[in-house]
Amino acid sequence: MPSTGVRIGLGSGRLEVCPPGTVAFAGVEMQKSWMLFALAFGCVPTEEEQKRREADPTPDPAPACEPLEVAVSDAARSVADANNAFATDMYATVAASQSPDKNLFFSPFSISSALGMTLAGAEGETAAQMQDVFHIDDDVAAHHAGYSDLREAVFAKGVHCDATLNMANRLFGQVGYPWFGDFLDVTAGDYGAPLEELDFEAGPEDARTYINDWVADQTEDRILDLLPPGSIVTATRLVLANAIYFKGNWEHAFDVTNTRDVDFLRPDGSTVQAPTMFETIDTRSAIIDGFLAVELDYQGGNQSMVLVMPEDPAATGVAASAFESDAIDAVEDSLTELGEVWVGLPRFSFEQETGLSDVLKDMGMVDAFEPSIANFDGMVGSPDSGLYIGGAFHKAFVAVDETGTEAAAATAVVMNDESASMTFDFVADRTFEFYIRDNLTGAILFMGRVTDPTAE
Repeated sequence: MPSTGVRIGLGSGRLEVCPPGTVAFAGVEMQKSWMLFALAFGCVPTEEEQKRREADPTPDPAPACEPLEVAVSDAARSVADANNAFATDMYATVAASQSPDKNLFFSPFSISSALGMTLAGAEGETAAQMQDVFHIDDDVAAHHAGYSDLREAVFAKGVHCDATLNMANRLFGQVGYPWFGDFLDVTAGDYGAPLEELDFEAGPEDARTYINDWVADQTEDRILDLLPPGSIVTATRLVLANAIYFKGNWEHAFDVTNTRDVDFLRPDGSTVQAPTMFETIDTRSAIIDGFLAVELDYQGGNQSMVLVMPEDPAATGVAASAFESDAIDAVEDSLTELGEVWVGLPRFSFEQETGLSDVLKDMGMVDAFEPSIANFDGMVGSPDSGLYIGGAFHKAFVAVDETGTEAAAATAVVMNDESASMTFDFVADRTFEFYIRDNLTGAILFMGRVTDPTAE
């Protein structure tokens, strides 16, 4: 039977027994400093164990994650600001178009990515309307280059090593179609979107299934059937797709033993029993213009969720949204230094499908959807291309529990051819809004509202 030894950590009063296959060793001399004594006391492998290790070496444990230092260009920050402005505009448009008691969730980053690729082929008034909706100035080429910088900063290898954050862009084009080289250079170079040829004319349903499978693969099967039956037709010439997936654990996990049912106030004044997680967390918080805000970090510190709800316990939060123009900047500026916050957050999980065509039209992007008016000649490099957006589709999924958050989203644009230190309690027991941002660039990746955490 191998010998065992005891290591004494005098500072903590901790006793540790050497594991099987090792023996104790100690310094020969007792020094006056107990710290030196502790350092000279430990475990070494037995002769038999050393031989076993040499015969069957075990690889060293993986090094601790050390995120890369990534420089963020001014162009990237400008694109992030444009994305965030679009996010609040779209949030207001979608919220106004649906029932106030319905949850809301979407990915502005996914949508602006797919439509950014589409803009690369737009011209004239069609392009001008798209630029207005997505807060892009006249220098569209600079925007595309800035998106490339932003994409690299948000998704650079190593930056998000403590969380899974992946994104993919792809073009699915009609085989043999004469796409303009300059258009493909922008989508491939700035958006990282290669062109994959499919035969929409011969098999529109097969093509739809193929694209849906690609989306499912990119989102860990969280986004299924993005393109509904009938969305791809024989006149389809191009599908511009984006998929984004995030999974991160809380920096400060919620103790599951603290979770209990709490009355959650819905917009109509009724209540529902919602399993609610509780934890005291050292984090940043804010009180601003009648709203409470708290920041919850994910492990690694690269992403955070920011929760916002009315300060008035009787308020539902639907009539007065915190996500108005410039409001997010105000929330960000008001977040205090670290302080202790008693956080209560309901578990929730739901999926939302958003018909982007109507939403974007309501926001002012009209011409792109009109067959006789749309101008996407930049996609083929010749006048009268006949291309228009036949449909724009978006799905998003989010799940929040004691360990962390999983979120996914996908967007598809279908181009058809008409001729062919403040301490307070933050208990989310009423409607609240939230967004998940990249901390390095400030880009909002996902945004949502919870009016009923028990709804799916």
